[in-house]
Amino acid sequence: MRTKTNLTLGLVQGFYWMASCVFVSFLVRLLRGYGYGDYQTGIALTFSSLASLVIQPLVGRLADSVRSVRKLLITCLLIACGSALLLDAFHAYPLVVYLLVLVIFGSFRSLVYIIDLWSLAVSKECEDFSYGFTRSFGAVFYAVSAVFYGSAIDRFGTNIIIPCFCAFSLLVVVMALFVKSSEPKVVVEIHEHSLPALQALRILFTNKAYLVLLVSYTFIEMSCIANQNYLTRKFEVLGTGDFYTGLALLTMGLLQLIPLLLNAKITRKFSPPFLLLVCFIGLNMRNLIMAFSTTPWGTVSSYLTEPFAFGLYIGSVLYYMNTILPPKVRYLGMTLYAALTAGFGGMAGNYLAGRLSKSYGILAMMKFLAIPALIGLGIYLIFYPGKVKRTIV
Repeated sequence: MRTKTNLTLGLVQGFYWMASCVFVSFLVRLLRGYGYGDYQTGIALTFSSLASLVIQPLVGRLADSVRSVRKLLITCLLIACGSALLLDAFHAYPLVVYLLVLVIFGSFRSLVYIIDLWSLAVSKECEDFSYGFTRSFGAVFYAVSAVFYGSAIDRFGTNIIIPCFCAFSLLVVVMALFVKSSEPKVVVEIHEHSLPALQALRILFTNKAYLVLLVSYTFIEMSCIANQNYLTRKFEVLGTGDFYTGLALLTMGLLQLIPLLLNAKITRKFSPPFLLLVCFIGLNMRNLIMAFSTTPWGTVSSYLTEPFAFGLYIGSVLYYMNTILPPKVRYLGMTLYAALTAGFGGMAGNYLAGRLSKSYGILAMMKFLAIPALIGLGIYLIFYPGKVKRTIV
């Protein structure tokens, strides 16, 4: 069962991140191809962050109550595909585009956590199941596809983005049908032991370690999300094509493998607050190198920080949440944390990026948006949750 379960869920992760790469990473390029300027693109990206804030918690709460995570996953993917096709058909109408971006991000991006929930359910039934191994499929597929997408968009234009997104989303649907797990038993079990919403929120927002991370990472996301979204525009301003965007994403995806595959050893050796401190320093280094580099290769090199930046963050934040939160609010805490940081941080960062790009240009905007991440690191250092003890859950 190990080989088959790890392989099928690994392919779910892999095809999901291939779809995410072509749509999310090249969304700015797609909107530019539709004729939208930097300010309008910033508004569209603000709507994508609003989806994280509003829709993602609803999908997460729904995942706690439905009897089939698989059906929820498939439904969300089909909604995202249909909305993407409508986006391509009605791209000349800005308000329609903003609404469809909201729906696509709300249905598709929420699945990062739904797939993780499903993985946790499967791990209860399969002792040999490895989350790090299956999640590494996502990193590899993302990395390899990024170079392909970059070169293909340079050659064929942005018309390939929507078809590729739909094709790989449908492959996720196909692979999801082959994952074997007794979903109802596990999901109902989680739902039965969940607390009323107000009581759960009270526990979360009186937890100092949780609040410190929430506020710190919201500021860091302001910088990271905006810089990532406008990466294609920076290469365009530097006079290069989407090949360099693909190369940067390839570097990011491959270097994520190092901390993912070493996740078990790392979390046994270091405390959760220390690992997140290293992550936040690494993310700030990436932002600063990306903001102040004046060449395509210098910008690509910003992703060499990935093993101790976002690559390390993926596993460390789950480890931190497992340590500071009681089981009854752990899933809600993680979902809400992701929604608030990406929602508020993304909305503020994307809106500022659009305004600043229009007024001062892409290069000046990236320099300015290095500041919020530094503030986030400062808050984490000042209120460093050093009393959090290492607990392997």
